[in-house]
Amino acid sequence: MDSLISFIEQYSVYFSIVTVALLSFFVSLPKDLNPLSAVELIFKQIAVKVNLDTRSDGYKRLASLLSISLIYFPTILIVSQLYNIVFQPITIDIVMLFVLLSWHDKKLVYLQVSNALKRNNLAQAKFKLDAITERETKPLSLMGVNKATIESMVLQLCASWFAVLFWYMVAGIYAAIFYRTVQICAQQWNAKNNAFKALTTFPSLFYSIMLFPVHLLVSFTFSLYDKPLQNLPKKFKQSIHWHHFSSGLMLSSFALSMQFELGGVRLYKDQKITYATLGNTSAPEIEQIDLSLQRLSLSAWFWLFCFSGYTFFPLLREFMQI
Repeated sequence: MDSLISFIEQYSVYFSIVTVALLSFFVSLPKDLNPLSAVELIFKQIAVKVNLDTRSDGYKRLASLLSISLIYFPTILIVSQLYNIVFQPITIDIVMLFVLLSWHDKKLVYLQVSNALKRNNLAQAKFKLDAITERETKPLSLMGVNKATIESMVLQLCASWFAVLFWYMVAGIYAAIFYRTVQICAQQWNAKNNAFKALTTFPSLFYSIMLFPVHLLVSFTFSLYDKPLQNLPKKFKQSIHWHHFSSGLMLSSFALSMQFELGGVRLYKDQKITYATLGNTSAPEIEQIDLSLQRLSLSAWFWLFCFSGYTFFPLLREFMQI
């Protein structure tokens, strides 16, 4: 028993990641009980108080930095003190990661959209999709709903699952908390809304920087399902014309691996924006929403498999040398 406890302590990072990552596939906190919902509400209220026409742009940028600090520093102070009183620090990491990760709750919404489309209930699919995307869903055709759902699915699950695990593996729980704080801030003050243009300058910048390496790694993961070297020039050519290179590269890799087209025209608050087309020329079908979710799940399993190999390879090599 003592040897098992010492083994778990030695590989506490691995066990905390794998335990919570697997749990996030099947269980999620109700929105009313999730502390992240309170953080979202705080940033919304800050915007109401700060994002006024009478305030200067410099004031709004400074207020955005102070707002992030208002959430982040008290949180890490509480977490750091909890480490001193718990019997096993790994329990803190498990609880915090479970709160930070989001997969199951979003997966349910995308499945609801898919099920509505399978029942030919386009209006209900648009209604469900409207809750998880910034774009206007009412003018969307059936093809538009398919593309918007898949794009949102890839971007959302990358930002709320792959990115959280990446920053936890790279720099620990404090980095994961900082990333999630910045992400929520950037989403609540969305840069696509001109009203938040000044207020979201720094949060959007931090968010883009922290997502950049994650997008590259996830793009490489999607490429494994396709012809990575053959399609590489096409991916770079398409992603250069996307509004963010890294997210364009990721979506292009995903679209090419699934053999359909993403991107194109969309509406944000009655503002029409034409984005580059990514992938191939065939439009995604309804059943490819479920297939896309399966592809994302397989990619998540691949990340956990690679992390397991990286963690235990030195131990396996030592065992083989005995």
